[in-house]
Amino acid sequence: MSSDASGDVHRSVIVSLIGTTLVWYDFFLYVSASVLVFNHRFFPYLTPFAGTLMSVGLYGVGLVARPVGGVLCGHLGDRHGRRPALVATLVLTGASTGLIGVLPTYDRIGLAAPLLLVALRMLQGLGLGGAWGAAAVVSLECVPPERRGRISSWAQTGAPAGNLLAFGMMTAVSASMTSEQFVTWGWRLPFLFSAVLVAVGLWARMRIGETPVFRALSSAGARRERPVVELVKDHRGRLLTAAAVAVGADVALFTFSFGYVLTFLNVAGVPFTALLALTVLSPLALIALIPLFGLLSDRCGRRRVCLAGTVATAVWAAGFLPLVRAASLPVLVVAYLLALVAFAAMYAPQAAIVAGLFPSHLRLSGTTTGYQLAGLLGSTLAAFLTTRAAGWFHTSAAVPAYALAALLVSGGALLITRHAPEGADT
Repeated sequence: MSSDASGDVHRSVIVSLIGTTLVWYDFFLYVSASVLVFNHRFFPYLTPFAGTLMSVGLYGVGLVARPVGGVLCGHLGDRHGRRPALVATLVLTGASTGLIGVLPTYDRIGLAAPLLLVALRMLQGLGLGGAWGAAAVVSLECVPPERRGRISSWAQTGAPAGNLLAFGMMTAVSASMTSEQFVTWGWRLPFLFSAVLVAVGLWARMRIGETPVFRALSSAGARRERPVVELVKDHRGRLLTAAAVAVGADVALFTFSFGYVLTFLNVAGVPFTALLALTVLSPLALIALIPLFGLLSDRCGRRRVCLAGTVATAVWAAGFLPLVRAASLPVLVVAYLLALVAFAAMYAPQAAIVAGLFPSHLRLSGTTTGYQLAGLLGSTLAAFLTTRAAGWFHTSAAVPAYALAALLVSGGALLITRHAPEGADT
């Protein structure tokens, strides 16, 4: 591989990691701020419970906007180039996140404050809708097939990296000032920090050229006028398969995040200091494990590794509540750590698998639309189920059962497509 090609690979790794880290940084940051700040600063006219519900519910506005962003990014990337799609998603996501950090609150501008917050959440959703898909496609198209699992897995590493970064920023800022200072103005600093991620990401993205695959499409005159229309018309099976492959990890990430598992461990008697350590060590472990399983997927087969991780994660979901009720604390902690290994195996190859399902002239449209379809059907419902399922279904088993069902769907999709070749003209 030439030095220029090697440099493009390295820069594509940086771009993928920064882009998806910004996505998940925004996600975890907004959830934390919703509970700690937004109900006080933007919805003071509501009861505390209603204010918290409203501010968290605004996250759903961003989730609903994501499929629209996925379609728009897919069209831009398949019609005009992967690089414009990368830059557009990064700027839109980072700018809207940063603007939340300077947004006047209700006591300054009244009802305009929550309305502007809703508008910024929608803009974030549009940017986030295409960010992961653009990162995955650039990673896939900048390297030869035998390295796609390892390089594309860096796009997946952004999830734990964003989680850790958001937790670290919120913790550091809140610990450095009084509670009143944090609620009044300190909460803005983590949002403004997103500008740093945008600047680094733009530096990296502007230094990579168009992918070789898209350059070949342009030279051959094979770009489509309406890629999304052709995708839905001629490749519905691939689109549904992509959504099915992604939905299991998406639901597992949402249902077993937000402290859901850690809350159960706390109830089971795990000390607070141990929980805090797990909160920090869990994303660190995933940051290390995901690239390793990406490398393993290149050697052993991406679908095979992903399927093994999916099955193991499904076993964890099925056995979670019995373990909480019957196992000792050391066994619970070990089971939790093993579940991280299983999740990493499932999650690491998914970017390469999903992006590889589609032919090159529709790849970004298929990747973004399929992934966001999984998010709309999976994680959007999961975000509400984690807080309301026990009341609706009168059992704490509802959330693990939902995760198990989604994982079974993903496992079935991987079995169906295990012999299918990657998209044409890769």
